[in-house]
Amino acid sequence: MKAVILAANRSTRLSPFIETRCKPMIRIAGQYILDNTIRFLKAAGIHDIVLVVNHQQELVRDVFGSGQELGVNIEYVVQDELLGIGHALSICQSSLEKKPFLLVYGDVLTDNNPFLSILQTYTELDKEVAMVALPDSSKEFGNVYLDHEMKISRLVEKPSDDQANYVFAGMFVLFPKIFELLEKNNNDISRCYEQMIETSGLQACLWEKGWIDMIHPWHILVANRMLMSSWETAEIDNSAELRGHVHLEGAVWIGPNVTVESGTVLKGPCYIGADSYIGNNSLIRNYSAIGPNSIVGYGSELKNCVLFGRNDVGRLSFVGDSVLGENASTGPGLTTVNHTIDFSPVICQTGQGTVETGLVKLGAFVGDSVIIGARHVLGPGAILNSGSTFPDSVTL
Repeated sequence: MKAVILAANRSTRLSPFIETRCKPMIRIAGQYILDNTIRFLKAAGIHDIVLVVNHQQELVRDVFGSGQELGVNIEYVVQDELLGIGHALSICQSSLEKKPFLLVYGDVLTDNNPFLSILQTYTELDKEVAMVALPDSSKEFGNVYLDHEMKISRLVEKPSDDQANYVFAGMFVLFPKIFELLEKNNNDISRCYEQMIETSGLQACLWEKGWIDMIHPWHILVANRMLMSSWETAEIDNSAELRGHVHLEGAVWIGPNVTVESGTVLKGPCYIGADSYIGNNSLIRNYSAIGPNSIVGYGSELKNCVLFGRNDVGRLSFVGDSVLGENASTGPGLTTVNHTIDFSPVICQTGQGTVETGLVKLGAFVGDSVIIGARHVLGPGAILNSGSTFPDSVTL
């Protein structure tokens, strides 16, 4: 069986992190979302992958190539115009044999292998299968309803109210007849699903473990916490150098050629990527993921944050509940304020307008290649566009 992974779309609501990467190339808990997906596919016995690309496809090709390093075979299909999921799938028809295949939305993330479950359901029933999940809120997704036999009885594409209900989890086992349905329905994938439900039926496979489809930038922190929560043991590369007295607690993961200076405290789960440097007397707290080739200066504190890589955090800084894009750097004394003065839920001013996050603790979102000078304070929910520069905050 082959798998089709959709990785072409540009999800504008994830700005400022989507301009320079497609969503599956966001780094969570030290690895790309797409890396996580491919490894799970391989573990489930799927080695042949058709990868649909468009937005920032060069990065995908550079990182994954032919798939040889991961032990899989990757064929790239370019969706020249972003005309939706149905169109993206339709252009893959010639790459698929006339056999059932896996369709995977490349921007969803799970903390365990979902493909083992969906393939087991398909094997047992020999029917088309959709993975469904139950998020805390389903208003951003198409809602599905199940009958007593775990068949999907109804699909509501745009629910009118905010409630917890089952949703498509972005993983399907489909038969070749889907291409006939796409042709009949002008590549409207939702209408195809509805017709499958009304005629041959669409079996549900319930996923009850961690699952997230990141929509807004703060969902990066939620996804990072989800993955790290499954870590049970520490993993420290033999080439890492912990100088003097370094205190470790819990599931601390340290990559190759990392240097951690004396006086530092690492509280897991946390992650430090390859070739990074952590200065003396720093505090790296729970759910912090530091990407490769990064520097954390003397006496800095990081808490529940994601650094994509090649970051430089100046000495005596606090970065909490925040995300720093790749190659973003900050001068000494940066403070990210991660709550309002009255601890009311943080509101973000995004390119799409005002968004209520529902989160009491939330810091800043700093895009790729942002340069922040010395002694700056970033308010709760601040968004800094990629490539911005902020000079030193000086008195005289």
